[in-house]
Amino acid sequence: MKRIRIGVIGCGMIGQMMHLPHLKELHEIYDLAALCDVSPGTLKYVADYYQVSRRFTDHHALLKEPLDAVVVLCADSHGQVIVDALKAGKHVLTEKPMCFTLREADEIVAARKQAGTVCMVAYMKRHDPGYRYAYPLIQNLKELQAIQITILHPNEPNQASHHDIRRFMDVPANVRAKLLADQDALVREAIGDFTPLERRVFANNLLSTLVHDVNVLRGLSGDPEEVLFTDVWHGGEGMLTCLRYASGVRAMISLQYLPDLAHYEETVAYYGKGDRVRLVFPSPFFRNVPTPVVVEGMEDGKPFEKTVIASMKEAFKEELLYFADCVNHGKPPITTPEEARADVALLHKIFHAIKRPLA
Repeated sequence: MKRIRIGVIGCGMIGQMMHLPHLKELHEIYDLAALCDVSPGTLKYVADYYQVSRRFTDHHALLKEPLDAVVVLCADSHGQVIVDALKAGKHVLTEKPMCFTLREADEIVAARKQAGTVCMVAYMKRHDPGYRYAYPLIQNLKELQAIQITILHPNEPNQASHHDIRRFMDVPANVRAKLLADQDALVREAIGDFTPLERRVFANNLLSTLVHDVNVLRGLSGDPEEVLFTDVWHGGEGMLTCLRYASGVRAMISLQYLPDLAHYEETVAYYGKGDRVRLVFPSPFFRNVPTPVVVEGMEDGKPFEKTVIASMKEAFKEELLYFADCVNHGKPPITTPEEARADVALLHKIFHAIKRPLA
């Protein structure tokens, strides 16, 4: 099988931490041929480290290279870069959030159809062996009563300081100003005029953090009927939303930032009357840490609990293997732009279900 010539747009934290090391490990499948970043210092450091000669500070220039595919890892909404890559005839693997607005999502869907290439959104939890193991168990739960998703989130240094991440504060002022103005315009298009807190809740809490959990929830249970309420407190550090399914089951999603405690916790729990399944996801900033699945039930009138480690395989790496399979065989991925659009639509509803003004 011919190696996939791939370029990476965005050489920041998640690229240095996950995607680039795994692309290097998968050198028999991928040829890392070009890099792009708006920071000249970051670009030089990463390109030198990975010995990549084709390096660009403008993604339009990278897209003129003879590449098969690109990985889009730039910050905030990735919408315009994805559209540009698809129009250039590239296969695309994009980190979340795919976009901030439904207009962007529709433009991505149209561009993918026109290009006929693969466009896959990088929800690595859908490729986690723990998720795959838990999926049939959750589908077979008897008399589902409730769904509870809890995220306890440290600050970035308390999760990532063990990695050697190099970032340089040398983005030209005019480039930085344009990027911020473009992202603010997208947030305004999505939610109207906003306060700093509203921007933080929409762009960070929802579209950056909870987007993964919403996709996991929809992958396991489909779309809810409605968002009953969303509450936010402590300047966005605390957030809770309640979703109602057609069966009457409620899904509660709780996000709490605990910046000074270096212990990430993320649990997706499904509760039946007599059985339970819990996925205990590790920090996404740790490599090769498995996701335990805790299964509870009754046996001969006695409760039991077992913890299963389905595999030690890394979810980010499994995602790249799956993307290569889609590219090489023309398969549509499980996390298409249409799927990501539905996530964005639900996140919009969660934001608009906030009952109190945010200031």
